[in-house]
Amino acid sequence: MQWKKMIFWLIGIIVGVGGLTASVVFATLIFLEKDKSLNTDNDKPAVSAAATKSDSDSDSEEMSTEAVNEPVDKSIVTLADGSSGHDFISKWHDFYNDTLGWGRLETTDYAEQQEAAESILSQAENIVIDDSNIASDLEHIKEAAKLVAAADNRDAMRSLHRYFHDLDIYFNGYDYNQTFGVTEFKGED
Repeated sequence: MQWKKMIFWLIGIIVGVGGLTASVVFATLIFLEKDKSLNTDNDKPAVSAAATKSDSDSDSEEMSTEAVNEPVDKSIVTLADGSSGHDFISKWHDFYNDTLGWGRLETTDYAEQQEAAESILSQAENIVIDDSNIASDLEHIKEAAKLVAAADNRDAMRSLHRYFHDLDIYFNGYDYNQTFGVTEFKGED
């Protein structure tokens, strides 16, 4: 009976040591291979050459910095101080890209957003607009700015960013063609 116990213990030790050794070898291989890139079909010379050719042919179209829409006439929106609506829209779009864009909405500083909203409301006073769609969009901007000025409202901040983004594209001809579709103004016909 004792020899049966010894055989079971010996088998258990062999299996345990073997499993431990296999785990260490596997972990070492994974650690050594982690920086090595995976081979895909795209790494084949013919595929790479074709991709490089088609990428270089389309780069000029994809990377174009030409205006998506023609900027509208400066007289359509004029701020009370005589400055251009183009600058107003561009300035606030840049601000919201810097403070809310790329996942920063939830971590942005509310005091800074509140100050910006109050500034937007101040600049929007006595603004002269010669387009009913832009006037409607500005009313939505003012409503959202009032919400942000009064409370830490992340949805209203997102709305402000989206309005300025779309207006920068449609009104200023900003060189990006994806919009949120929130504005009534879609460019001049």
